[in-house]
Amino acid sequence: MAKRALKKKTLSFDDLKKKFSSRVKYKEQQFFDLGKTFQEVCGIAGPAMGQINMFLGHSDTGKTTALIKSAVDAQKKNILPVFLITEQKWSFEYAKLLGFDCEQKVDEETGELYWDGFFIDKVGFNYIEQAFDYITELLDAQEKGDLPYDLLFLWDSIGTIPCEMSFNGKGGNQHTARVISEKWGMGLAQRITSSRKEDSPHTNTMVFVNQPWVQIPEGFGQKPKIMPKGGNSIFLSSALVFLFGNQANAGTSRITATTGGKKITFATRTKVGVTKNHINGISYADRLLVTPHGFILDTPNEVKKYKQDYSNYWDVLLDGSSTEATLEEETVIGTPVDYSDNL
Repeated sequence: MAKRALKKKTLSFDDLKKKFSSRVKYKEQQFFDLGKTFQEVCGIAGPAMGQINMFLGHSDTGKTTALIKSAVDAQKKNILPVFLITEQKWSFEYAKLLGFDCEQKVDEETGELYWDGFFIDKVGFNYIEQAFDYITELLDAQEKGDLPYDLLFLWDSIGTIPCEMSFNGKGGNQHTARVISEKWGMGLAQRITSSRKEDSPHTNTMVFVNQPWVQIPEGFGQKPKIMPKGGNSIFLSSALVFLFGNQANAGTSRITATTGGKKITFATRTKVGVTKNHINGISYADRLLVTPHGFILDTPNEVKKYKQDYSNYWDVLLDGSSTEATLEEETVIGTPVDYSDNL
């Protein structure tokens, strides 16, 4: 018995789109503003709101300065900065110098000094699971209405803390990378990026500072390659990754001022660029100077202007003595490099 031919439905392509596609509206993409110099050098104003961002680079290349300037702009936008401090080198004195609104106060009951202001900070994490649980706790509180602010999470730095197994001496780098992949890549990352949807009442942003290890060159003549500590999970989930310094080392040099025969370092020359951009595809890098007050262009005129703008700071620093700022030759400051073929 012959089979009857199937009668196909005639649907327009618009009908097919409605049946098999979803329509999701996202908020207009905005950025935290790290200053005119940063945007001129990178082509991006700063971390993307509602996205996952990473500041990657060797030590003393400007990552923490960028983190603090992100928090400064968040305060201006009434977005609550949330600091997760795991590197144990954090300084509110330095943050205040960069424009962060915070004040040191005294607890009247205990006499303890503490820093107060429009921010939340958390220290004392022993292992990475505790930090992820803390982020979850804040997002849950936000959903319940107990934390009625957009949040900017600022983690300095994720590459300095192990997983619980490694903390207890039973694991290693691979275990830490697996925990990050499971805890972050399979849940928390989506909670951050889903806040970009137009129907989300809040917009939440994550900024990771991360230290690198350097991958051994695969062959003769090839260059070493910088890799994020803790595996690739966070790198892969990031919409923007800013690279500070060079691949194999920091590649920084010092800018000095002289007075009374004394040479004082007041800035660091570094390179900053966008090494991953899933926002608009822009990707370039250039040099800038990192000062105690933020980023300035690497030119004599900018140094002169910086000295004029912060003359009171200079007077205090150098006891009112006259100073002569000089741009050093391109002398690279050597930093220890962790070469490895493992995470």
